[in-house]
Amino acid sequence: MKFYCILFFICVFGSTFAQRPLPEECFLKKTNKQWVKDFKNVETIEIQLELVKEKILSDAIYLDNEKKITPKEDQCGCPIRFSVIIPGNKWLVLDLNKNPELEDLFPELTSETIDRIKLSEFEEKKLNRYAVDNCSGITLYSSSRDLKRTIRKLDLE
Repeated sequence: MKFYCILFFICVFGSTFAQRPLPEECFLKKTNKQWVKDFKNVETIEIQLELVKEKILSDAIYLDNEKKITPKEDQCGCPIRFSVIIPGNKWLVLDLNKNPELEDLFPELTSETIDRIKLSEFEEKKLNRYAVDNCSGITLYSSSRDLKRTIRKLDLE
């Protein structure tokens, strides 16, 4: 009898924990919605930049772990896309999984070097530049020559 109880326990709880969440229950999707809501409620660029840096770091860790344990076609959710536009029409995607050295840039992302921040929120019926992946995006705009020099010094692919 004990054996059957243990077997039942393993079958029920093992299959419960082994199943992937349904897409509408996706962890990344939920956290992104909440993060966008929190981001919209912040009034200062300093706090917005801190939220951006924290989100980039947490998404990089989450996505790195997700890639290690989940086949690409089963991955759930889409990370918010972060980028910087600097003088000379340069565009830099802030993806720590592709370029971990971008974390060295974080101390330079301040209210003195970032002029404005634009949120492009994905909406089902509205296309934007992130619509291919159904992702929202944050663009940091800068006219800082110091930031441009710092980016140039980074050894990016």
